[in-house]
Amino acid sequence: MAEFVVKANDPRLSYTGRIEIAPEGATFCWCGSKIYFGFKGTKVSIKGKNLNFGPESFIGAVVDGKELCFKLGGSCDFDIVLAEDLKEGEHEVTVYKRMEGHYFTISEIVADGELLPPKEKPKKRIEVYGDSVSAGSVVDAIDYIAKPDPEDHNGRFDNALHAYPQLVAKMLPAEVYDTSQGGIAIFDGTGYFEMPNTRGVESCFDKLRYSSYHPTSDWDFGFVPHVVIMAIGQNDAYPDPDVLKNEDGYERWVNKYIEIINAIRSHAPKSAVVLALTVLMHDPAWDDALEDIKNRLGGEGGRAYHFMYSRCGKATPGHPRYPEQIEMAEEMTAFLRTLPEEIWED
Repeated sequence: MAEFVVKANDPRLSYTGRIEIAPEGATFCWCGSKIYFGFKGTKVSIKGKNLNFGPESFIGAVVDGKELCFKLGGSCDFDIVLAEDLKEGEHEVTVYKRMEGHYFTISEIVADGELLPPKEKPKKRIEVYGDSVSAGSVVDAIDYIAKPDPEDHNGRFDNALHAYPQLVAKMLPAEVYDTSQGGIAIFDGTGYFEMPNTRGVESCFDKLRYSSYHPTSDWDFGFVPHVVIMAIGQNDAYPDPDVLKNEDGYERWVNKYIEIINAIRSHAPKSAVVLALTVLMHDPAWDDALEDIKNRLGGEGGRAYHFMYSRCGKATPGHPRYPEQIEMAEEMTAFLRTLPEEIWED
């Protein structure tokens, strides 16, 4: 079969997530961002460049349902053979941003045979603003279910595909943008993202390139979700674990949370907002604060909901592993199916 080369801005490619698409390449910035395409042929590879600002970095892919992982190491050019010696016929390929700590750019897709037209995307649209649980950090450390994280994991167990946002995308189904980053809290100067000069959701929610290790860029909010899941609060007790016990600290946090929601909703005014934490252990005071935020947003009459998992804050001292993420996804999907049908209408 004759080889063909596809550039990143080819309209037959299907993208999901905050991705910077230009003629020279598609840059994947946030976890779970992905490209999908189908082709007839026997071999497929991708070429591009990795920009690393973490200890290790990996790219994820799925070819005909088989999950694959490719280590990139540091900043480098790459030419990755995703699959070869495939049976002749139609094949499905997804390449996705598996983890945090880097951006990568796909400049070319090289395959034999022919590229197929893109599949239609799901009608329902969700965006998740979350931290490491929503990003799939340490999710594949299956031997550590209900235990603290293994030492020195350095990203090798991270896998956004196994985090509840991507699982909900399959179960509902929906198109999901996962705008999550490990360690992030609401405010700059709190949480763990980019220590010691930490950056919060307030500085990242409206960004495409959001890490200070590289020039940042604004997001155009071209993706308009029907539902916005806000899953922030796990990291906000650092460095002050008593922040919610102080009235001024409490009001400052709640008001900033609402301010960010309103800023997001200015681009998606009909969207419902679901406030949720996770099964990772935490002080119930943060769940109480989310309940307060829901009420201040007008509750269900204001399309604001507070969802609590059956084991919210109780299941594990470490990051939820794949089975626990499945548990979360099943419960979240069941809840989303109870929302009024008009929420999913454009």
